[in-house]
Amino acid sequence: MMRRIKQLLRMLRYQRQVRALVSTQLAILEDGDSFAFGGLTEEEENAIRMLVSSCTEEGASSCVVEFGTLFGITTALLAQHKPRGVKVITVDNFCWNPFGLTLKMHREFTRRILRAPVANGDVEIAEMDSKTFRDHYKGCVPRMVFLDADHSYEAVRDEIAWAKKIGVPLISGHDYGNPKFGVTRAVDEAFPGGVHVRGTVWWN
Repeated sequence: MMRRIKQLLRMLRYQRQVRALVSTQLAILEDGDSFAFGGLTEEEENAIRMLVSSCTEEGASSCVVEFGTLFGITTALLAQHKPRGVKVITVDNFCWNPFGLTLKMHREFTRRILRAPVANGDVEIAEMDSKTFRDHYKGCVPRMVFLDADHSYEAVRDEIAWAKKIGVPLISGHDYGNPKFGVTRAVDEAFPGGVHVRGTVWWN
C-alpha cells in the first residue's frame, strides 16, 4: 500500500512531465510518420536540403539562422548540406520539449547530438529566446533563416519582419498549413504574393 502511495506522490510531483509523455505517445501513435524524429517528412527534408544548398558563401562570415533547435535534428540536416564556409546558428532557450525533459536534460541531450558539427565550427548554439537573439544580433546578414520555434502568429510574424528588415534573401520555415498554429496566417500576410510549399515547409 505504501509503495502505491509513493508512486502516486511521484506522479503528482511530475504531473507536467507525465502529461507531456502521454500527449507525445498519443501523437506518435496517431501520426507517427510526421511526428517522430524532428517532425520532418522525407519530402520536407529534401526541400530543406535544396534550400540550404543554395546558400552560397559570401565572405568569411556567412551564416544560416534557425529559430527552434529542439533536439537538433533539423540543425544537423542544415549543417550537413550547407555550403562550405557557412555557419548554422541555431537559437533555442530549451524551455519546451514534447517529452517533458528538464531544461538541463534537454540542453545536454541536444548538445550531444550536435557535438560534432559544433566542434568543427559548422554549428553555433545560441541559448536564448528568439526575441533576445533578434534584439542583440550584430552578425552578418544570414543567407537563410528557418523558423521552427514558437508557432504562434505573433512570434512568426515578428521573426519574418526581423528577417525582412535586415535583408535576409531566403526566409523559410515549418508547419505551413497546420491549423493548430498561427504560421500560415503570418506567412500569408508577410508574403501576399504567395510562397513555395513542400509538405509543410515553406519559403519565399
